[in-house]
Amino acid sequence: MTGYTADEKLRLQQLRELRRRWLKDQELSPREPVGPPQRVWPMERFWNKFLQDQAPWKNVIYKTYRHSFLAFTHILIPAWIIHYYLKYHVNTKPYAIVERKPRIFPGDTILETGEVIPPMKEFPNQHH
Repeated sequence: MTGYTADEKLRLQQLRELRRRWLKDQELSPREPVGPPQRVWPMERFWNKFLQDQAPWKNVIYKTYRHSFLAFTHILIPAWIIHYYLKYHVNTKPYAIVERKPRIFPGDTILETGEVIPPMKEFPNQHH
C-alpha cells in the first residue's frame, strides 16, 4: 500500500487549510494596530482646539505662551529657589537674617546703635 489513505488525505487538507487561515489572520489590516485612545490634558485640548484654523495671530499667541511658560518654569522658579537657599541657608553676614531674636538684659549693648540698655526701674509696692 503506497500513499495516504482517504482519512489521512482529508486530515492533511484540513491542516493546510487551517494553516492558510492562520497565516491570513496574521496579516494586519490598514487600520491595525489599534492602540488605546490617547488621553489629552485639558490645556493641550484647549490649544488643539484654539489652533485648528491655523490663523497667524493664534500661532503668535501660542508661541508667546509656550516661551513664557518655559521661561517661567526653567528660569524664574529655579532662580527663586537658588535665591531663597542662598539667602536663608548660606549667607554668613552677621544679623543679615535673624532666626531668633537675642535676649536683651539690662546693661547689654545694642550692636547696631551702640546704645546701652538701662537698668530696670524698681517698683517697691508691686510684687511679681
